[in-house]
Amino acid sequence: MQMRLLIITAIIMCTLTGCSAQSSESTPKLQHALLVEPNSEAVAEVIALLLYSQQIQLADDVFLTSSTVTLDRLNQKDTLGNPIMGKQLNMPDQFELMIKNEQCFVRHLDSKATKVINDVNCRVNN
Repeated sequence: MQMRLLIITAIIMCTLTGCSAQSSESTPKLQHALLVEPNSEAVAEVIALLLYSQQIQLADDVFLTSSTVTLDRLNQKDTLGNPIMGKQLNMPDQFELMIKNEQCFVRHLDSKATKVINDVNCRVNN
């Protein structure tokens, strides 16, 4: 009986010690960001990877004034390369620039797929 009480007390003490040993700082979350200087090529490369696409063209000021960008889907083309006329049912793709621990990321809003973007500097968008 005493041994059982001793074991239970030891378990409780270990549990309480473990709880107090955890860091009081929370894990940093992704925050909306803006580019410090333009780099549309690096952004286009990451967005193309997220879309499984060959090439994306973006404005030079992408992510400089807004942490989101919307890309309209291209019109479907026939076998001769001419645009097919008619209603477009696809929604545009939206992306956001995020930062965590001074590392920049691009996230696709629909799928939540996120990729690191290298060779850029970004800051938190207040």
